[in-house]
Amino acid sequence: MNEDDVARSAQLALLLEVSAYPKPGNVDRTHDFVDTSYEHFLASSVAVYPVLREAAERSKGTGVGELIRRGVEESVAWQSGGNTHFGALLLLIPLAMAAGACESYDVEKLKRKAAEIMLNTTTDDAIEVYTAFPKAKVKVRRDVPEFNLADEGAIKEIRKKQFSLYEILTISASYDLISRELVGGFGLTFRYASRINDFVKEKRINDAVTHAYLRLLSEEEDTFIKMKFGAEKSRYVKDRADQIVNQGYKRREIEEFDEELIREGLNPGSTADIIAAALFISILGGLRV
Repeated sequence: MNEDDVARSAQLALLLEVSAYPKPGNVDRTHDFVDTSYEHFLASSVAVYPVLREAAERSKGTGVGELIRRGVEESVAWQSGGNTHFGALLLLIPLAMAAGACESYDVEKLKRKAAEIMLNTTTDDAIEVYTAFPKAKVKVRRDVPEFNLADEGAIKEIRKKQFSLYEILTISASYDLISRELVGGFGLTFRYASRINDFVKEKRINDAVTHAYLRLLSEEEDTFIKMKFGAEKSRYVKDRADQIVNQGYKRREIEEFDEELIREGLNPGSTADIIAAALFISILGGLRV
């Protein structure tokens, strides 16, 4: 597929995701976090364009880790809000590479190619991604059994054992939603691309995005919340989202849920990242605002 179209689709997906309102607990066009604002996300979305385009040019699917690291560097060079799109880049880089390797839009071929790219990642890819974590100021879990991101010796250990990025992510997939998506064939990403397409038939794009976001939040416990606040709070957020979905996405209830999560500092960042990736697939397939 045309590399400019792939990069534009990914960039537009990032912009639409952060702009959607109300999107409980996350930055949107109506409210910011203390250190990270809506404008930081806009700047990051624009800054990563060249890396997304290069990803689409790499038809052989090599250098995933390098492109993720460079995407992070571009993001932080153009804004001062810290981690805006690390999780989204983890998903979008292999998806953009897969899209660039496909002659035309074919969902099944795209999905298979993205899974293949991740399966064929190398030790160098793993090291590049580990190098990117501190650059993005990502909050990481410290009580992991191996390859702790907070441990300076982790990269030496990865190099010694020759673990690929795929193998590292397989370990973290037990507790991290994005890792599970990357090693599991991007199942949620493609499922929610389909759901966004269904939602947008009856709703404007903003509501299609927020409804898809809530639906995903009702089905999967968000990694960011579970890591920072524990399993009990994570289950509460999931159950509350499920209640809102089952009651028909009432606007006032969504806004109240948003206010509650913002007040308590509960931000479902992994959910937002997957919705951004799903939007990319939908836009690539012809969805227009």
